[in-house]
Amino acid sequence: MERLETKNLVLRKATENDLEAIWKNIWQDESVAKWMYWQPTKTYEDAVDRLERTMAYQSSNQAYFVCLKETDEAIGFAGIKEVEPKVFEESGICVAVKYQNQGYGKEILQALMTLAFEEFGGEKFIYACMHENERSRKVCENFGFHYETSKEEVRQWDGAEFVNDFYYLMRDEYKNGSRDSKN
Repeated sequence: MERLETKNLVLRKATENDLEAIWKNIWQDESVAKWMYWQPTKTYEDAVDRLERTMAYQSSNQAYFVCLKETDEAIGFAGIKEVEPKVFEESGICVAVKYQNQGYGKEILQALMTLAFEEFGGEKFIYACMHENERSRKVCENFGFHYETSKEEVRQWDGAEFVNDFYYLMRDEYKNGSRDSKN
């Protein structure tokens, strides 16, 4: 899929026009990076290189920039990957700080579950978040995800130790449309 739409967002492949917005909104923000695996991008030159690598990755994966439908501004990223036959895992959901607490995380997760379950015939969807990231955990709990396990990990670029919690939702529990999720 090249493009997914929600009420307020478009999940689409990156373009060169996204550089300023994604660098400003996401990649250079250390407060966002603390919940992610990637290292903040400090320089414009590094951002150009990162965008090229991102575009190459997105060309053969279900990975997207999250953009506001109204303005097309890149405010985050999201994606899924098939980790086993019919088992999909989100491969990162990230929303810029100034756009958090507006329900966008729910819209993104709904779009990714729709892609996994309805387009690709998935049977299980896995959601992971750092143990201390309450906002992220609440997004998946909103849809009825179940806790499965926790795993101690070390982030490669800075050596930060953290616990990643894994949640899952089975196809028969999935309900299409955020109206069906808990409030």
